[in-house]
Amino acid sequence: MARSCLPGSGVFVSQGTPRSVYLFLAIGLVAASQSGNLIRIGDAQPAAIAAWRLLLASLLMLPFGWRSLGQITDLSRRELGLLVLAGLALAGHLISWIAAVQHTTVANASVFFAVNPVITAAAAYLVFGERVSPRLAVAVLLGIAGVTVIGAHDLDVSLRSLTGDLLALLCSALFTLYFLAGKPVLRKLDSGAYVSAVYGVAGLTSMAALVALGGPVVDYSARNWMCFVLMALVPTMIGHTAFNHSLRHLDASRVSAATLSEPAMAGLVAWWAWGEPLTGATLVGYVLISSSVLALAFDLGGVRHAGEKEAQGTVQQARRVGG
Repeated sequence: MARSCLPGSGVFVSQGTPRSVYLFLAIGLVAASQSGNLIRIGDAQPAAIAAWRLLLASLLMLPFGWRSLGQITDLSRRELGLLVLAGLALAGHLISWIAAVQHTTVANASVFFAVNPVITAAAAYLVFGERVSPRLAVAVLLGIAGVTVIGAHDLDVSLRSLTGDLLALLCSALFTLYFLAGKPVLRKLDSGAYVSAVYGVAGLTSMAALVALGGPVVDYSARNWMCFVLMALVPTMIGHTAFNHSLRHLDASRVSAATLSEPAMAGLVAWWAWGEPLTGATLVGYVLISSSVLALAFDLGGVRHAGEKEAQGTVQQARRVGG
């Protein structure tokens, strides 16, 4: 929750989350869910897609964040380290996700990545003391069940897909690290400055990986460049920027749980754009994911209501003390 100080009182008050945060998060989830569909446009290697996606997004974000980039000089060494760590984790997350999809089925990658809210909830509890409410737990379980049902008929548990499965798990862990490392820094930086910096660090890291792997830097087809630009604009500038903005106001575990809705939105677009069939199992999975989103919405509503009640109570107490 955001905190503010009552004038002249020295008392800090938790404030309810702005409603715009939920709208921005919803738009961001729709945008981020299309990453897999947009990757299909190009055929470049994972490091190239990640590098240009991130570097272009960083450049495109500069007009929105350049005025507040000076805030970076106010960060402590620890906070600067966390900013760099978040960028490294983001680069690793994106490269490992694209590589996972290339080494195993999309179903496998989605199911193994779906454990991320559990990892994030456990890590956020240990690091920030974030507690898991019953509604959040139900939302996570329903979401994981929905993703598993969707991918069950395509799930391939074999040695052949083991590399991709392990990459998806690594991708999930790096996503958690990206969230948790960035959250303390977001308390000190504006969202625009933070994402410009973290996308830049991640982009340079991905570009270094691309060069180390011997891949071409700029020699790509027009179709691949279209892929890079769309990946920068949609899942990165809109999707990940929305996630990071939401982290300023919401628990990391709740933002992570919201990402469980992505497979359903990706599948619907894949049905419309690529003609992928919608099976009965897929529809059941979508119902479970929709129920997960509903449970999470009730959980977020409860958190907002509790925050507003806490703020009102603290304000009244401060006024009584002030006399």
